[in-house]
Amino acid sequence: MRKSLLYPAYLLLGASMLLAASCDIEDVEADDGAIVFELYDTQGTLVEGLQSMKFGTTTAYTLKSAFVTYTEITAPTGWKCNVIPSSRSCTVTAPVAADLEAKPGGEITVAIQSQAGRTMIYTLAVAALEENIKLTFEGDATTKRRVYSFGKSITYNFECENTTSLEVEAPEGWKYQADTDAGTLTVTAPEKGTADPVLTGDVKVTPLSVRGTAGASSSIPVELSTRMPVISFAEQAYKFTFGEQRDIACTISNVAKCDITAPKGWTVALDIENSLLKVTAPAADADCDGTGIVGMNATSDEELTAEFTLPIAWKGISTADEFVAFGQAVTDGTPLDDYTNDGRIVLAGDIDLSAYDQNIFAGSAQKPFSGTFDGLGHTIRVNFTAKQAEVGLFHTLAAEAAVRNLVLEGSLSWTMSDARPMLGTLAVYNNGAPVSGVTTRVAVNYDNTDASTKTYSWIGGLICFSKGGVYTDCRNEGTFTMNSARYIAVGGLVGRGEDKSEGSFTNCSNTGNFELAFGELAVDSGRIGGLVGMAETAEWSFTDCTNEGAFNIDHGGTNKQFHSLGGILGNGYGTFTNCVNKGRMTMTNALAANRRMGGIVGCVGSDNGKGAMSLTMSNCRNEANLSLTTNYIGGLVGIAEKLKAGHIENCTNTGNITNPSTTSAASQAAGIIGCAYGNCTIRGCVNRGDITGLFRYRAAGILSAARSTGNLLESCENHGNLNVPTLEAATTAFPLVAGIVGVEQDYVTTIRTCKNTGSITATVKSEACANPVYIFQKAIESGTADKTDCDQASKDASAGTVMNITLKQ
Repeated sequence: MRKSLLYPAYLLLGASMLLAASCDIEDVEADDGAIVFELYDTQGTLVEGLQSMKFGTTTAYTLKSAFVTYTEITAPTGWKCNVIPSSRSCTVTAPVAADLEAKPGGEITVAIQSQAGRTMIYTLAVAALEENIKLTFEGDATTKRRVYSFGKSITYNFECENTTSLEVEAPEGWKYQADTDAGTLTVTAPEKGTADPVLTGDVKVTPLSVRGTAGASSSIPVELSTRMPVISFAEQAYKFTFGEQRDIACTISNVAKCDITAPKGWTVALDIENSLLKVTAPAADADCDGTGIVGMNATSDEELTAEFTLPIAWKGISTADEFVAFGQAVTDGTPLDDYTNDGRIVLAGDIDLSAYDQNIFAGSAQKPFSGTFDGLGHTIRVNFTAKQAEVGLFHTLAAEAAVRNLVLEGSLSWTMSDARPMLGTLAVYNNGAPVSGVTTRVAVNYDNTDASTKTYSWIGGLICFSKGGVYTDCRNEGTFTMNSARYIAVGGLVGRGEDKSEGSFTNCSNTGNFELAFGELAVDSGRIGGLVGMAETAEWSFTDCTNEGAFNIDHGGTNKQFHSLGGILGNGYGTFTNCVNKGRMTMTNALAANRRMGGIVGCVGSDNGKGAMSLTMSNCRNEANLSLTTNYIGGLVGIAEKLKAGHIENCTNTGNITNPSTTSAASQAAGIIGCAYGNCTIRGCVNRGDITGLFRYRAAGILSAARSTGNLLESCENHGNLNVPTLEAATTAFPLVAGIVGVEQDYVTTIRTCKNTGSITATVKSEACANPVYIFQKAIESGTADKTDCDQASKDASAGTVMNITLKQ
């Protein structure tokens, strides 16, 4: 409602003339005081009858008036009217279409009063019009009848204006889905089996405005045909031997042509005339998919289309359920023909076993797997949560078995405390089967809450316990997270090698890190290796093997210790050729020295007195830094003990060796071997890593402690600097610091053509406690005559050693 007050000038002039409007309309001269109120459109035509305008627009009128003093306006809901006599104007504004509470029309009344008290009612009829409501389908949707098969859907695209929804009427049984924002209408024919479906009809589509006003309708002609293409097979899926060509009989009707899509490497064609699907499987060594879906897009003479699929695969294992059934067949000892292709069990595609609550899938100790399992490069995903002591994909691999070309992914968790864990993702036991081309990416989590156990447990990234076997091109990429090393043997590939067994690792590697956070739990007796944890009285060979996994050990501020740690082997004997360690070893929060740790092998020897065996190592190297608080640290070997014979040739250390603790002294460290017993030959070996930290007994460039008669060092060189501050020594002799070797007690050691160029910085009891070449311990402690056989060439080659010696009283 709006009131308008004339200016006082109107009171004085009475019926004076108003200014002329743009359309040359002049106010009347009314000398009798009668009210005049007239509206004219832009063409100068007197406004009469219904005035129509579009929603949301404003119409302006020219006002012809006299003796108009006050106006009071009443308009339909949502409408606005503004009268200004002084400017000879009147405007009417229609509501916006989206204002659903506004009236689409009605009467605007203007109640007028003059100064003399005369009154007048002016009425203007108004109505709002919507914008054009349009709907246009693309292409021939409304002119060409589309033919449908049962359940088939077709999407029609459209453009619309001033349309917020569609009103759709479809034949009985037909369905639709409309999306005005996307501009699509999807029509779906009745499903097969619908009673008395409407075969021919029209889908009527009417656009509606926001106010529900209907625009012009469109009709889409549709037809349901019962003569659709049909291709059917007697079986739901088919399997093939490698390279097999097979004609599969099928039922074909109403098919004029068919487009085929096939898995990679497969050849598939449809012989319509003879009702045959001709399939040729790829060869075993082809670059292909071992399993997949054949897609058939069939078209009839009436251009009706239908799609059909048929799963095909190599004969073997294609699904998780099939693997479970295969495993049960192994356990039951029943034939494996259904899974055998060209004499081997074949994994035709990747499978996921993580949903299965099983700790062993195939076999037992009494019924081991004895065939050949070929993964063909595919992946098996597992999620082992230990609910029993033994965990593995296979329980036992027989000696005549073989496993190759397989990837394992997932996790293995142990949290039990009342059982002895025997954990291997591929198998618990390997009785000697060759394993090749197998990679494990399984993350192992060992959480032992039982600190009292004194029974050994074994954990392997692939195999828990191996009685032999040939391992070729095998990889561990999974991490090991552990809170205890009490009576366990842990290896990236094999946890434990059986006593007196023989086997080999060729071109095998570990890149998984070992995260060892021990805390208050006992950690003693553990053997940990990048490839093998323990082969204590076995002679395995390692050729071209590499460790890149880091060993991060946090003792949690306790004085606990464990037995041995090596980049390739934790504890054992054997032959090592062209092996490399690139995985750093870092120890923190240790209050006591640990035991035996080396870049390649932690401990060579047996604590169980089962007999001395041999060590041969050639062309091996350690490239990683070793930061450890331990009894014996060696760039290549922590300690070599209880040997028949040892031969270390042409090996190199370039990693720095450090005791990180400033309060706990390590015992002894050297660039090649921390400690060696008799009959050990070290020839052509070079150390380039610095040796730094608190060492209670000895530090040397090549061998820190020659512990028995018969050790030979020949053509060895040390170029690493030795920096050894002191603690309170155990005797008046220690620490001893030598460029090449420290000789324990009064054993006879032979040194030939060796050389030291690394500087020696040490705080010692006497000048005799540091030497560029060697130190004979008993000469310092008791004045025993030096028994060391050292040639002059070694002394002369080391004469330029820089010595920074501080004597401590």
